[in-house]
Amino acid sequence: MKNWHRSFPPYEGEEPYLYFAFADADEKKVWNYLRPLLERGCRVWYRFGPAGGADRLLHDQERSSGAALTLLFLTDAACADKDTKSNVLVNQKYGRPILCLDPDGTDRRLRMGLREDVPHVPLYSLRGGGEIEDAVIHADGFSQDIIGEPVKIAAGNVLGRISAVLCVLAILLAALAFAGFRYFHWFTPELLDEVTLNDPVIVSAVRKAARGGPITEQLADELTELRLDAMPENWDDLSSLPALERIEIPQQALVDGGALPEGDYTIELSGGDGA
Repeated sequence: MKNWHRSFPPYEGEEPYLYFAFADADEKKVWNYLRPLLERGCRVWYRFGPAGGADRLLHDQERSSGAALTLLFLTDAACADKDTKSNVLVNQKYGRPILCLDPDGTDRRLRMGLREDVPHVPLYSLRGGGEIEDAVIHADGFSQDIIGEPVKIAAGNVLGRISAVLCVLAILLAALAFAGFRYFHWFTPELLDEVTLNDPVIVSAVRKAARGGPITEQLADELTELRLDAMPENWDDLSSLPALERIEIPQQALVDGGALPEGDYTIELSGGDGA
């Protein structure tokens, strides 16, 4: 959901609440993890946007330090966000419980200044909001006092209803396509990608990340790691992968020639010694 912070502002009341710490650059990514907590009824305060003047800075410090539990969406952007980092480290200094949400398997706790024993939830291994919610409500520092009235989040506008209708139609068309292929051999169904990529090497790598499924907008927006089987002819498709941080390239492909991509990517080689 775009601009979700406008529809679901941070909690400003006096009841116990969570502090959801994240970098502004991760706004689009955190909604999928915040939503199940709101629907459960968790009170959540978060900081979003520039710190502004001294009054805003003081307010943010008071709210972050007053939380019963800090959830940290730990990414490279969060490590570079000085306001988020400061608030989280103050809570660590005074022994307040912290739970890291790990989106991609990269341990950034030391880079963030956190102790190695700060617990973390491997978001990349969980299936859906239910497991995320369970991991949070069973974390040290969480109490039932944090839970208030559940928030109903539904598509209540015209676009939402149109999306629901389109989803139903998509399911019906998929069922029809499967029946035609399975029983009548009408055609071989093709994957319906939401994002168009052109280089076959990059398409294959993204398809593997999608576990053979379609390349969705959400996948393209959240994909942080790409494992290539060969050197692409060009790297233009990377512009469709805004969260990409790490690219793994076969060593032999680099030996055979080809230019590396431009941009702030971590390049790693695989298959040394011709393996």
